[in-house]
Order: sequence, then C-alpha cells, then structure tokens
Amino acid sequence: MKKRIKSNIKTSLIILLLFSSIVSVGLIINIFLNNTSYSLLNSIYVIQFNIEYENWDMSYNEIVKLKSEWEKNKRVWSALIHHDEIDKISENLELLTEYIKAKDKTNSLSHIAVLRKYIEHIPEMDRLSLENIF
Repeated sequence: MKKRIKSNIKTSLIILLLFSSIVSVGLIINIFLNNTSYSLLNSIYVIQFNIEYENWDMSYNEIVKLKSEWEKNKRVWSALIHHDEIDKISENLELLTEYIKAKDKTNSLSHIAVLRKYIEHIPEMDRLSLENIF
C-alpha cells in the first residue's frame, strides 16, 4: 500500500512539474511577443507621424529600420505563430515601403493601419488565457 502512495505522489509531482513548465513557457512566449510587438508598434507610430506630416525621407528611413527589425523578429515569430499572420505583415511592410517611396499619403496611412492591427493582434491571439485554451 505504501508503494502505491509513493507512486501516486511521484506521478502527481511529475504532472505538477510538467504543468508548471508549460505555463512558464507560455508566459515567456507571451512576454516576448508583447515586447517585440510593442517595439514594432513604436516604429509604426513614428512612421505614421512622419507620413501625416509628409516627412517622406524620415518615413523611408524609419520603414527601413522597421523592416530590419521585423526580419530579426520574424524568425522567432515563425516558430510561435501562424505563417499566414507573418506573411500578411511582411506583405504589408513591402506595400507600405512602396507607397512611402511614391509619397502616396492615403495608401501609406491605410497600410499603416492594417499593419498596426496585425501586429496588435498577435499578442492578443497567443495570450495564455482560458479563452485561448478552450
């Protein structure tokens, strides 16, 4: 009987350890996604501000920096989120770059809004919550 109790305790501890590990990894991923998306969004707001005031050279310099930052984050994000989301962000970044080059304010601002929405959506979608678990 004592053997069975020890075995049950070991099994319970292993299950608790695995559960804690899964939750910890989920929290770490969530923090990473929040931090990287926050950084990307800050760059997007700077670009939006420059587009609104038609500072096209500054907008272009910022979009180049944003694309560079995105390329670094994209590798890790690919392992964590759906590839469709990554493709949408990459596509909108390319379109936005071309609209900035063309000094097209209307299309630039519309793609900024779409890009911002995609990036804001990622941490919300992968947040560790009961809604996302069930």
